[in-house]
Amino acid sequence: MLCSVGPNGEQECQTIYFEPDIYEGDDIIIEDGSNVDDGSQHLAIEDCTDRSDECTSLTDKNECTNNPGYMKYQCAKTCGTCDEYTAAYAALREGTGQGPCTDKYKECQNWANMGECGFNPNFMLFQCERSCMRCFEDTNQFGVHQNLPDKDDELYEQTKEVIEKTVEYMKKIWVQNTDNNRINYKCRNMNELCSYWALDECGDDDPNAEYMQKNCAPACQTCHLLDSQLRCPMNEEENASIITPGKLNALFESIVDTSGPYTKYNPNVLSRPKRKADGTQLEGVKDGPWIVLLENFITDEEATALIAAGHKKGFARSADVGAENPDGTHEEDVSEGRTSTNSWCDETLCEQDPVIGPVVHRIAELTNTKVENSEHLQLLKYEPGQYYEQHHDYIEYQQELPCGVRMLTLFLYLNDVEEGGGTRFPLLDITVQPKKGSAVLWPSVLDSAPESKDARTDHEALPVLKGVKYGANAWIHTRNYREAEKTNCA
Repeated sequence: MLCSVGPNGEQECQTIYFEPDIYEGDDIIIEDGSNVDDGSQHLAIEDCTDRSDECTSLTDKNECTNNPGYMKYQCAKTCGTCDEYTAAYAALREGTGQGPCTDKYKECQNWANMGECGFNPNFMLFQCERSCMRCFEDTNQFGVHQNLPDKDDELYEQTKEVIEKTVEYMKKIWVQNTDNNRINYKCRNMNELCSYWALDECGDDDPNAEYMQKNCAPACQTCHLLDSQLRCPMNEEENASIITPGKLNALFESIVDTSGPYTKYNPNVLSRPKRKADGTQLEGVKDGPWIVLLENFITDEEATALIAAGHKKGFARSADVGAENPDGTHEEDVSEGRTSTNSWCDETLCEQDPVIGPVVHRIAELTNTKVENSEHLQLLKYEPGQYYEQHHDYIEYQQELPCGVRMLTLFLYLNDVEEGGGTRFPLLDITVQPKKGSAVLWPSVLDSAPESKDARTDHEALPVLKGVKYGANAWIHTRNYREAEKTNCA
């Protein structure tokens, strides 16, 4: 039983079940072969083994150093941390400790760096203890590992003291207090010399103060300055949301209206709410989110031009939005869950193009938004065997930013695919097959709360089995995305 004080100040407990392969009869076997028997079931720690098939490849990527919380215990043999592995489990059995304070998933560090410890504490605080700062093993938890000068350096002791004070400071920052959830996950030392520099470069009057206070915030104890609400204030009058509660259903109903202006796109309803915008209930309709297929949204010429633009710009490995850097930019998170390549159809390359430009404006017209609400088109290429696993387009942290959250996704199919490559909505059991010129539109948010996630529209790009798939993503936000992007507030 693992107990802790929860966000509301009450004690919360969770029973931790260890994996079956670490039990062996009634005896706990220490490395020297001696047994301890108290008549109960014990953990077998005789063999220091790797508990993941991925340990070798992860070690080759330097994960033993970059993600020790996970690797130290899950890949103890490969990382050479058998002594720590053995001691942690022995302490657990002897009642002198709670066991290894570790991450149960290799993705924990990335999740924590995206703010999930605050957004999803019920899962993260128990499954990603180390990355959520429930334990304080070393300064890697605050970003780049901090280097000390040589012991004979006159600043050695002072730098060591900065690191010690940083640990205490970050413990306070990571107390589960909702006031800190906006800053704790991005308060990281971005350079190995931050603690050394912090001795005399953190002050407001120093020429390096702006860099230090952002990129060495733990060492400078300036995490509070990273609050996006201070850096990116929301001006409701100048940047009002483009949609209000109840308007999303009305928008989709106007798109599928058989007497409306969008019949030229031959809209086909694949899923919809049972309740109409005017409050009436539809009979024989399974209640769900809106998913609408537009069977001829772009012309062959436009589709060909978009593919050509992608090749001109160059396709690179696709990445998800990763950890937020202290300056408001975001790292790219390349994972095995997304293997396609992509390119960005920016203003110069695409929106000023006489063939592609009208497509961008057509999307804004269809969705009753403005071009400024949309990210630049993301052009995608999937070769045989490539895919994108189940995911959602909604990004939680954007709810507090001037750009607003992703409200709608319009996916354009730029060619026919010989086999595979469909867009599947697994929670709805709906699959859309690629067809050149068609597009599928769905919401990422709720009609009743258009800044809140609609989890039902999880989706995935199924593997291409034969041929090549080309497509384009249009992500439409509730606020002016383009303006926010200019100041790293997106």
